[in-house]
Formats: sequence, structure tokens, C-alpha cells
Amino acid sequence: MLVTVVTITRTRPGLLARALDSVREQRLDAPFEHLVVIDDCHDTYLSLREREPLPAGVGWILAGRGPGDVSGPGRSSRLRNMAVRVSRAPWIAFLDDDNTWEPDHLAGLLECAARTGHRAVHSHLKMFNKDGSPYLEQRDPWARDPAQGRAEYARMRARGVVEPGSCVRRDRFDPPGVPDPVVSVDTGEWLLARELLLEVPFTDDFDARDEAELIGEDDKLARSLRERGEPVSCTGRPTLRYHLGGYSNDFSRPFDATFSWRD
Repeated sequence: MLVTVVTITRTRPGLLARALDSVREQRLDAPFEHLVVIDDCHDTYLSLREREPLPAGVGWILAGRGPGDVSGPGRSSRLRNMAVRVSRAPWIAFLDDDNTWEPDHLAGLLECAARTGHRAVHSHLKMFNKDGSPYLEQRDPWARDPAQGRAEYARMRARGVVEPGSCVRRDRFDPPGVPDPVVSVDTGEWLLARELLLEVPFTDDFDARDEAELIGEDDKLARSLRERGEPVSCTGRPTLRYHLGGYSNDFSRPFDATFSWRD
């Protein structure tokens, strides 16, 4: 296998089915596998069993929980790290169960990695509301405070990341030394060498400051890569279809009955 695609899922079998289809539709002239990590959810496990025989290259792990395990970025980090250890493919990509990819997503990332020789490459994304409509609000959706969200949108607009009337977000990974840097890459945009993820695993320690600033596992991974000076390249193509409504941007209801930003 050249690439392992990792999807972590819990209580959303309908969305998982959409993600499975998205990975199956990848136009890639190389072998890849899709590893689904089920976070202690029997209903989702049954939904996969009902689809058997699964498409070629799809496998799953049912990860049980201990008494103190809760949903949140710490749990997601541990499951991602487990999937990396299980994989034997040289490249790892992540697709959350509520997102999808354009059919040329993996091919574009692998071409970028081959051209640059970098162990970390990423795409851009298109952002959608939960109902599937393009997200066009001039407000950062990850800010709880509307005024703060508008201010962050203005900053991202000035830096060329977003523009009015478009749902495309040109995420960036500015190296150290760049004034007013943009260090924003969603987990679903990355293609990372497995050896790199073994050297720099996802951090699973989150505190009150992380919760207040909505710092997720993708933010901490990007910071770790930046601190070590890891070279990063971008395809320049918006091939991740990012759907709002997850725990990092839906503040209207609890994401999960067990959810906690801190363990």
C-alpha cells in the first residue's frame, strides 16, 4: 500500500457512508487502503458489518473505551496515533467522517510530495454549511464571539486566505520568521509521511487554555511541525470539502454526551 487513509468515527454512520464513498472514488493509480477507526460505537460497527463485503482496501478497528475515556481532541489524537502505528503504508492521510474529498485529492498530494521531496504536504479546502450550501459568511466559523469572528475573517482576507463570495479557504503553513504568520491546515488537508508522524505524533494533552482558544489536535500538530522546521508544501488546489458542524465550530449544542476538551 502507498497510502493509508484514516477515518475516525463514532455515532454518525450516515456520514461515514458518504466518507467511504468519497475515498472509494479517489482517482489514484497506486494501491491505497482506508482504515476506519470506530470509537466504541456498536451501531456504527453494525452499519459497517451490514455493508459487508466491504469494498477492496477498506478495513476497520473497533476501539473500546475505558471508564475515563471521553470524546474530544485528546481522544482523537490517541486514535489517530494508533492508526498510524497499525499502518504500514509510507503515507498517511486523514478524512473525518463528516467531510469528503474531490476525486483527485490524493493524486494531487502525492504529486506535490514527489515534486518537492517534502514529507508534509497539504491542499486547500472548500467550506460548506451543514446543509451542504457554500459557507459565505464573512466571519471565522471557529470563533465563539461574532465580533472576534469578523476580525479574524478580516485578518485572513488581508493575508489572502479567504475572499468574499467564495467558500474556498487557502490554508497556509508560514515558516518561522514570517510576520503575522498563518499556520492553519485542517487534518483532512494533510498528506504526511508515516515516519514523520512516528517522529511527531499527535499531542493528546489539552488544557483550559486550549479549550478557551479552541486549539485542536490539527493546530498542535502544525505547531509541532513548525517548531522543528519541517518543510511543507501545498498543492494550491481546494480538494477537501469541509462541512461545518463538528465540535470545533458548532457551539449550539453538545457534540457528544461524553465530550470534554480536557480529559
